[in-house]
Amino acid sequence: MLRPCLPALVCVIALTGCSSSDGPLFPGATAEAAAQSSAAGTGGAGGAGGMGSASGSGNASSGPGGGMGGAGGAGGAGFPPHWDDGTACASEPEVMVWAYDEDTYILRQSLCTNFEGPFLYLLFGADKALLQDTGTGHADVASAVQGVLDQWLVKKGKASIELIVTHSHGHGDHVGGDAQLAALPNTTVVPANLNSVTSFYGITQWPTQVVQYDLGGRILDIIPIPGHHASHIAIYDRRDDLLLTGDTLYPGRLYINDWPAYKASVGRLVSFVGMGNPVVWVLGTHIEMTTTPGDDYPMGANKHPSEHALELGYPILDELNQAIDAMGATPVYEVHSDFIIYPL
Repeated sequence: MLRPCLPALVCVIALTGCSSSDGPLFPGATAEAAAQSSAAGTGGAGGAGGMGSASGSGNASSGPGGGMGGAGGAGGAGFPPHWDDGTACASEPEVMVWAYDEDTYILRQSLCTNFEGPFLYLLFGADKALLQDTGTGHADVASAVQGVLDQWLVKKGKASIELIVTHSHGHGDHVGGDAQLAALPNTTVVPANLNSVTSFYGITQWPTQVVQYDLGGRILDIIPIPGHHASHIAIYDRRDDLLLTGDTLYPGRLYINDWPAYKASVGRLVSFVGMGNPVVWVLGTHIEMTTTPGDDYPMGANKHPSEHALELGYPILDELNQAIDAMGATPVYEVHSDFIIYPL
């Protein structure tokens, strides 16, 4: 959700030449380096990223504050020890890009450019790449995305790939960079309104119908989840068992506009997982919690020291479902260790 407006540009950092010792970033690192760097954070068949542990023993968030780390996809780097958190604007790039694995990238718009600090997801198949969300519009997301595309194409020996730009939902902090992305070659930007979303994905029974979208050897399940926003969707990546939940669930304040719709949507997510769709990580689009259980940053904060992990284990989704189910027809503000239920 787009919160009350603060000054649009806090600090602008040149995209090129920025790097970090924490792990794979783009630009400033090659795609191959992104999938293989931080030897201290890789290990095992899945490549663990747990706090850069040499043993490769990163775990899902299982305790207060969520922790960091966890396994990536096949041969991947998992998650960084920490994301750029707005505390070092002189060295942070506008967009931090992390290779979860060689076909899965997580981008974070710097808190130095806008306090929302949204996360974006870029998934590659053999025929298409899909970018979920475009940020607030206060950072050069297009250059970061193009850099990853170019390096991925070189590594795969391909001349081009179609880029599909879609959205978790239509709030301004997730669609602000649409015009940037629309200017890229071989790119389709799907508007975030309900008619465009249902038409593009072929959803004829909103919000109960789950449809599939094929990137070429990589099937995504598109799950309608209105409640925070009327056209909100979740994406389930069958290859990596990732569930992208947008602003419906992330470590922060879960703003709920339509309580009956939100309650039903979370219930459908839990049912979807229960129907043989395992989830390794639940990944949302913001971090607003600290590593102290139940503690969130002040609204509009553009520095996040001691930031909660981005990745959540499936039990957190189940916890949310049980909590909202217990509230019945009347939602209330309720603080949990890893999220805050925040009816509007």
